[in-house]
Amino acid sequence: MKHILMKLAGMPTCEKVNSFLGMYLDDELSEKDRTSFERHLAKCGTCTRYFEQYRATVNVVRAESDVQVPDMLVEHTLEFLRSKADFS
Repeated sequence: MKHILMKLAGMPTCEKVNSFLGMYLDDELSEKDRTSFERHLAKCGTCTRYFEQYRATVNVVRAESDVQVPDMLVEHTLEFLRSKADFS
């Protein structure tokens, strides 16, 4: 039901928003997509929490650019975050 209401309001779904996270942080979204993304975050606490964790992780990795993060750690972290996110 949440997805239907979002579509009617012209907002992207949670899954779509989460596919934009990296592009949003890298300022690669069009103005229209950026606005939709931010409007969704303003209304969806689950995506906001997920985004904040994602941004914090990216910031740590960027700050420690000489640190090699094992692929397995990245995948386990993403699996954990996905399991905690409610995309319904």
